[in-house]
Amino acid sequence: MPILSPDPIIDSIVAYRRSKVLMIAAYFKVFDILESSINAADAAKELGLHPRSTEILMDSLVAVGYVKKNANHYRNAPLASRFLVSGRQGYLGDNLKYQEIISEAWQDLRSCMKSGSTSKPLDYWLKDHEEFTAEYIRGMANIALKPALEIASLVKTPNNASMLDIGAGPGSYTLALLRKNPSMTATLFDLPSTLEVTRELIAKQKDVRSRIRFQVGDYLKDDFGEKSHDLILLSHITHDESPKSNRAMLKKAVRALKPGGKAIIHDFTVDPSRTTPTFGALFSVHMLAYTSGGRTYTLKEYHAWMRDAGLSKIYTRKIGAHSKNGTRIIVGTKVP
Repeated sequence: MPILSPDPIIDSIVAYRRSKVLMIAAYFKVFDILESSINAADAAKELGLHPRSTEILMDSLVAVGYVKKNANHYRNAPLASRFLVSGRQGYLGDNLKYQEIISEAWQDLRSCMKSGSTSKPLDYWLKDHEEFTAEYIRGMANIALKPALEIASLVKTPNNASMLDIGAGPGSYTLALLRKNPSMTATLFDLPSTLEVTRELIAKQKDVRSRIRFQVGDYLKDDFGEKSHDLILLSHITHDESPKSNRAMLKKAVRALKPGGKAIIHDFTVDPSRTTPTFGALFSVHMLAYTSGGRTYTLKEYHAWMRDAGLSKIYTRKIGAHSKNGTRIIVGTKVP
C-alpha cells in the first residue's frame, strides 16, 4: 500500500501565498522599477511603500523566481522582465491587478457555500468600482491577443459584414476580426463604465477605429436589434450568467442576426462530469465567488441553448488547444 504524503496539501497552501505575492507586486508595479538594479529602501521610496514591507515582498519574489538578488540589490528575472513590465508585448500585469482586486470576493466564499450566491456579484463591481472596471477590462486585453487572432483565422464572414460584439470589454476579438476582414464594420455593446475604458483602448487602434461604433447597454435587459448583423459574438460572458439568462440572451442575439448570419459563443468549457479540465472546474468556483448565477458550462448545454434559440449547423472548435486555459468557440447559423 503506497504511503500517503501531505505534500500536495502543503503545496496548495504555498500556492495561495505565491500567487498573492505575485498579484500584490503587479498591483504596485514593482516589476516596472526592477528593470534596473535597486535596493529595497530606494524601491520603497519610489513606489510609495513601507521599506520593511517592500524588502519582505521583494525577498519573496526572489524566493519564487521572479526577481534576482545580488547583495542588497534586486532586479527582474527574465520571466518578469518579459511578461510583467508595463508596455511589453504579452504584458500580464493588468490581469494580475484585476485578480488582486477581485480576490476580495473570494474572501466571501464561505458565505457563498451556504447561500449559493455572492452578495457582491459582477454588476456590483462593474457599476460601483471604477478601479475594478479599468483593471478588469485592461486585464482581459492582456490575455485576449492570441485567442482573438486564432478565432479571426477560423471565422469566415461575407463582404461588408456587420458585427455585434456583446459584452465587448476591451474589444480585442473585434479588433482581430476587423483586421482579418477589411470591409467589416463592428458595434461594441457594453455597460457605460466599461465603454469608457474601451474607448480609450480603441482610440489607439488607428487602422480600424473608424469602422467601430459603441452602443451603451446592459445585455441582460436591453435588445440588440432585429436582423441587423451578419455576425454576433458573445465572448467570455456566458460564464458570468445563469442558464436562464444565457438562453434569453441568445434568443435576443438570434433576433438581431440577419438570415444566414452566425452567432459565436467563446468561453471555457468543462466535460460532462464537470471535473475536467482542472482550469474549467476551478473557474466555476471563481464564478461562484463573484457572480449571481455563473459557472463553467458543457458543450452539450451550449449546443442545446443554441438550437432552442433557432440556430443550426452548430459546430465547435478548440482555441489555444495546448494552453492550460484553452477555450472553445461554438458557432451556429440562423436559419434563412
